[in-house]
Amino acid sequence: MIKQTVFNWHRKGPNYTIDMHIDLGRLDGNLERAQYELDSAVMAHMVPYMPMITQTFINQTRAMSAAIAGTGKVYAAAPPYGRFLYMGKTMVGAESGSPWARFGEQKVLVSQYGGKTNAKENLTYTTTFHPDVQAEWFKAAKKAHSKNWVELAKQVAGGGKRGR
Repeated sequence: MIKQTVFNWHRKGPNYTIDMHIDLGRLDGNLERAQYELDSAVMAHMVPYMPMITQTFINQTRAMSAAIAGTGKVYAAAPPYGRFLYMGKTMVGAESGSPWARFGEQKVLVSQYGGKTNAKENLTYTTTFHPDVQAEWFKAAKKAHSKNWVELAKQVAGGGKRGR
């Protein structure tokens, strides 16, 4: 939603009159578009670092992020299994110790489970589709693309030549 920010200023002196009208509506629109483009770029750049077997998880995450694009927020991992995939840690049932928790059973990290379990602490991702897959893929995308993100936002907002 573009908000029209208008400043009107009038000053009259003995030998002069100044009328100033500033409309920042175009700037507001540029900033809104820049945020939308930035959010979309962040999501796109995370994908090569995300785990993929059937693409369902990535498609769900993309859909959730597209729904909020332009707000300054991006979903890094869609529920219900996004949290443990993103963190790269196996979670087990708090009572059963099984990765397949019983209905209603709370899940905890393997390191937080008090009993005995055969589950491994860290997830192992398949690299068949995404060779650069890793936990905390937003951080990897940010490390690789943050300068591109800044340049994109500057360009779309209209300030790509200054402020470097």
